[in-house]
Amino acid sequence: MRFEIQGENRLGITRDVVNVLTDQGLDIRAFEVTTHYIYADIPAIRPERFPLLSHALKQIPGISGIREIDRLPTERRRAQLHATLAAFGNPVIAVDANGQIAQANPAAQTITGTSEKDLRDRDISFILSDPSIEDLRQSHFHLPEREVILGGQTYLLQVEPIGHVDDGSDADDTTPWGGVMVFHRAARLGRVITALQDRSHTGFDDIIGESRAMTRVKSQAKRLAAIDAPLLILGETGTGKELFARASHRASSCIDQPFLALNCAAMPEGLAESELFGYAAGAFTSARRGGKPGLLELADGGTLFLDEIGELTPYLQAKLLRVLQDGRFRRVGGTDEIAVDVRIISATNRDLEAMSHDGTFREDLYFRLNVLGITLPPLRDRIEDINDLAQFFIDRTAQQTERATPYLANDALAWLTRHDWPGNVRELENTLFRAVALLDGDVLSARDLTDAAIGTAPRTNETPTSYTPDTAGSNMRPGAPQQPDIITNALAAQDFATGMTMIEREMLARLYPDYPSSRKLAERLGVSHTSIANKLRKYGIGS
Repeated sequence: MRFEIQGENRLGITRDVVNVLTDQGLDIRAFEVTTHYIYADIPAIRPERFPLLSHALKQIPGISGIREIDRLPTERRRAQLHATLAAFGNPVIAVDANGQIAQANPAAQTITGTSEKDLRDRDISFILSDPSIEDLRQSHFHLPEREVILGGQTYLLQVEPIGHVDDGSDADDTTPWGGVMVFHRAARLGRVITALQDRSHTGFDDIIGESRAMTRVKSQAKRLAAIDAPLLILGETGTGKELFARASHRASSCIDQPFLALNCAAMPEGLAESELFGYAAGAFTSARRGGKPGLLELADGGTLFLDEIGELTPYLQAKLLRVLQDGRFRRVGGTDEIAVDVRIISATNRDLEAMSHDGTFREDLYFRLNVLGITLPPLRDRIEDINDLAQFFIDRTAQQTERATPYLANDALAWLTRHDWPGNVRELENTLFRAVALLDGDVLSARDLTDAAIGTAPRTNETPTSYTPDTAGSNMRPGAPQQPDIITNALAAQDFATGMTMIEREMLARLYPDYPSSRKLAERLGVSHTSIANKLRKYGIGS
């Protein structure tokens, strides 16, 4: 029987309890003491005898209550720990200071094909050749992450120490009691990365746009999302290709699996290859010990989005073709083939069909990628959506800059619908962000948008005109294009440049506290990091 004794926190009360139990000839199997409670496990006590024992214990000064319990606190914590480890999908093995296995969860037992009873008290080298016991001891059970082979499968190993033993010496270092070894599968890491990176949970219904063009493409994309085949998304820059890729993943059967992305134009061939395919141990001088899984492994069971697929080099095109053909590849510097089940969604603003004809893109890869395809409409073909898009971006910018949401004036909306948007929705977003960030009042006018859009493409349906009185023999009519006056235009250009400098400096000064690095600010404004870094130095903003 197990029971709990509640009492005062006084010196000698535990000894008094033990004396009563001993006087009654009871053998104590387990005994635990906390500040106000004493717990005991005494198998010899029968239920009919418990009231007499309870009465005897209550005679001890300071004892206020006794009740029967099902488990001791240590037993309860151990059961909770076992349940936690059993629910943990990754293999987990605890070892003592000598490198002997103290505990292994069900996942570890399954992958090694050995029961916990047979694993317990065995040397860790029984199931794992690397790291060695010496490695664990020398690192005090705090090794950097590395790839290992467990049960014939590749895992990323994480080792953390369990407590320490103070030997009483003057040395600063102490000896851990042991360590916990957690083995992570690449695909599970991919799911964790996806959860951390994609918090928007964007679906097709969240994509703004009710125009006929957008309604048609969203309906088509929804149907194709459920089909387990490569999907090619075409469209001009800034039309939302990655947004549709994420929505397609969420509408597919692998919604709970990883979604990872790679911009094929953002890095050189060697780096892109290692990011995509990973690398084996010792592949190159600065490689992580044990190798590193690539995005294909991390996305196993899920979706890999390859943006700007038209920028892939011929060498990487050939390697990707192999993956699409049979789902197998080798890591950089590796000899073992790795099999993955990944859906490839690719996107580009280039004409891949024309590139396949002129030999700059592999024709066989093009056909493999273009099993399913959608083409996103440019913003100029869905003018009806501009109002909803503008309201969304204005509201979001107001929240980010911690200001009241300004009102979009009619002339501003007219300006937005007349403007030519070569950068499409991304350009619209950046223009509205700059305009709202610089706005002093609570009404966003066309003039505010004009200032924010300096440097973008000219608006459509607008012809630059001027008016000069009919003097000095001039026969120019009002509204007719004029021959520019060099001096006047030079002065106007100087004033314009000065005004733009002031606007630019004010905008950067306002935004920098919310985006306190040149990289963050450049990403927010959609310009290059180098350009922003130079301007911050120019205006003395930041450190």
